[in-house]
Amino acid sequence: MAEGKKKGNPLINGIIGLIFLGGSIGAIWKNEHRFDYYQAAKATEPAEAVGDLTADHLFSHTGSMDQDLTMKGSYVQSFQGFLEVSRSAEIYAWDRDQDDDGVTWSKEWMSSLENNSRNSDFKKLLTSTKIRPKTYQVAELKIAPKQIQFVDEKAEIPPSSLQLSKKGTDQKLVATQGRYFYLFKGGENELGDERLSYRGLPVPETATYFGKWGEGIAVAHQAEKKSGLISGMISDRGILHHLVAGERETALNSIKAHLARLKNIVRIAGIAGATLGSGIFFFSLTRVLIFIPLIGPFVNRLSGWLGMLLGFLLGLITLVIAFLTSQPLILALFILALGAGLFSLWKNAKRKRAHVQTQLFKTLGHFPSQNELGELEFIKLWQLVAGDSEITASEQKMLNKWTKRHRWSSAKVVELTQRAREELSKTSKRENLESLIQFSLADGRIDRAEMKSLEHGAKKIGVRGPELSTMILQLQRD
Repeated sequence: MAEGKKKGNPLINGIIGLIFLGGSIGAIWKNEHRFDYYQAAKATEPAEAVGDLTADHLFSHTGSMDQDLTMKGSYVQSFQGFLEVSRSAEIYAWDRDQDDDGVTWSKEWMSSLENNSRNSDFKKLLTSTKIRPKTYQVAELKIAPKQIQFVDEKAEIPPSSLQLSKKGTDQKLVATQGRYFYLFKGGENELGDERLSYRGLPVPETATYFGKWGEGIAVAHQAEKKSGLISGMISDRGILHHLVAGERETALNSIKAHLARLKNIVRIAGIAGATLGSGIFFFSLTRVLIFIPLIGPFVNRLSGWLGMLLGFLLGLITLVIAFLTSQPLILALFILALGAGLFSLWKNAKRKRAHVQTQLFKTLGHFPSQNELGELEFIKLWQLVAGDSEITASEQKMLNKWTKRHRWSSAKVVELTQRAREELSKTSKRENLESLIQFSLADGRIDRAEMKSLEHGAKKIGVRGPELSTMILQLQRD
């Protein structure tokens, strides 16, 4: 998958991958800490009448709207019955795509003219924009259109419902049965042709406004300062200036759903971007290996997939941490649950350690020191590996590591070995294993070296892994 993105210079691609990865991680983080315009709207005070509002007062107001609201167009004469209209202009031109196999050209409809040699003779005449009225009005409330926010869905406006203006006629726009006005420059679907499409937000019968009272008009409330490329990409503006269809509760539900939908879109896109960006970076990093026969292409392809996996995990971890830090109550509950779990584990370990030490006291008549425990473990381990056979080279190496770990002198090792020989016939092999487990558990845990010794000693007398685990658990409980 990452291999399909190998284009141009590997160094440049690696930098692009890093930028993509960093931008995606930043978007995931900022998305979880974005301005919550639902809570801000919910906290506003409903105002029955606007005459008593004071400057900078945050409020909401519900009322009827003019269904015949009319806005002047540019290429068309006017739009009636819409709160906002988006005009999208595209041009049919060449798209240049370069990869390791060379340059590929394709004809595409694009919102901006790509700068390449085959498009040098084309010029884009039509423009995209958003069209709004000079003011909005909900009942007697006048609302400034600057920075107005909408959450309701727009609908396509078919050309058949619109009348071309003089400018549109002069541009020789042609309406079709579909969704576009076309500007043909040589024939239908020829290079250089342009097209316009319109989408509009219908005026609702009843609407609710959430925002701030200015001087005789409702204006945008900049609740949080938001700046930077990432904030712009995820549409985090920090503004409460919302005009939404329906009564207050209906409008609030629409805002809540819109915010949840927007956050989910950014979450999915952010993790996908982190996955792809990391894959591109690691693939580019090992691009030079592709020239090594046989193994090179495989390693290069594998690095791309591993990079994607790392990017996915990094994006997912960022999402979890960002979500928890953006929700103080959930974070507090998580910390409490984690603390309770760790405390429970500590209490359980402490109980098991006390139980094992009590058993040792009954067996030995006293609580052994750490030095004595080490000696007892060595004796039982020697008895298990020696048994009725000779100690192998690997077993002797394991015993030598044990003596080095405790920094025993040669005389001490000889003394302990002699004790092990003398006590060899006093206990059975299984009893020796149980004693070794008990001595290993005396400090509350079995470390890696002790576990390897236990496994080797158990295997020596025919006790396999599952049975050894059962013995350990049994000795902790009995």
